[in-house]
Order: sequence, then C-alpha cells, then structure tokens
Amino acid sequence: MSELRRRGPYARTRERRATIAQATLALVVEHGHRSVTTLGVAKRAGISEAGLLYHFPSKEALLVAALALFDEQEMRLLGPGESVAAAPALAVDGVRRTNIVHLYASLLGEASNPEHPAHDYFKERWRLSRAQLARDISLLQETGEVGSAVDPEQAAALIIAAWDGLQNHWLVDPSFDIGAQLGALIDAVLLRSPSGHRGSTRRVTP
Repeated sequence: MSELRRRGPYARTRERRATIAQATLALVVEHGHRSVTTLGVAKRAGISEAGLLYHFPSKEALLVAALALFDEQEMRLLGPGESVAAAPALAVDGVRRTNIVHLYASLLGEASNPEHPAHDYFKERWRLSRAQLARDISLLQETGEVGSAVDPEQAAALIIAAWDGLQNHWLVDPSFDIGAQLGALIDAVLLRSPSGHRGSTRRVTP
C-alpha cells in the first residue's frame, strides 16, 4: 500500500489540489492569467478536465488558488521580525514578476463582489498580512528600533494599503522606484529616520 493510500482520501484531495494550484501558477508565470484555461491546467497537472473541475469549479477559483500558493511560497522565506525590513525588496521583486502582479490586480478588481472566490481570499490575506506586520512591528518596539508611540496594528494596515496602492500605480506608470517609495512610507509610519532603501524597478519592462 502506498504512503498516499495509507493517508486516506483527505490527503489525496489536498495533494491533488496542491498539484492543480502549482500547475495553474506555472502557467500564469509563463503566459499570463488571461491565457489560462481549465483544459490547459488539467493537461499541465496530468488529470482530466472533469477531475480538475471537481476540485476547482471555475477558472476564477483556479487563479485564486494559484495566487494563494504564490503568497504561501513567499511567506515561507520570512522569519519572525523580518517582514518590515523585507517589504521594500518584496515590492521590487513583486513587480518584476509582471504576470503575477497583473493577476493580483485583476483579482483585486473582482474581489468587491462577495460572490467572487477572490472576495474571501483577499479578506483573509489582508487579515494575515496585518497580523504578521503588527507582530513584527511589536518585535521592533521591543528592541527599541521603533518607538512605543506607534500603534502596530494601525501601522500595519497603513503599510499594506500603501503597498497595494503603489503597486497599482506602478502598473500604470512604472517610472518610479516602488521599493524606495514603500521604504519611505514605512519609515514615516514607524516614525523613524529614513533608512535609504534601494532596489530600483526602473529597468523592469511592464
């Protein structure tokens, strides 16, 4: 009996969904989200289209799963207390992955509809992001790098809102350095001296 069989149907379902999400993400990175089809993902994942639709009933659900997987992979790289310092570089890396940024912007535009699968995804994503940033800001307060006058939860909400806004602006006009702009915003929100963030995106082709 295989390891997969011993772990039961729940494990098989979870692994099949992970395989499908990975196949979707790969196609988004390679060709952009507009070219993704359920049939194309099914072929990439090595399953039938009917089997794919059993797990993800629409293309929109597939794209949300792909973006969630991308977020999960990015967050694995950060240790406790690292999200604040890493944010400017992550913003730069994010816009360099143009197809991911376009997917994010497209799903964000649809997320205001409570019936869209991106609605709950973005609510949970922002909740988790705010919580992580707030925890890391609190850690910086414990080490004296950020003053006690800063409200960690409020600061985290402002940083995330600014990050999304700067990214949307960059999609329309990539002539500014998103890493430097986000870094300056973080310094202002955390009431600390400018830290000289670098990481230009000027040479990135949108």
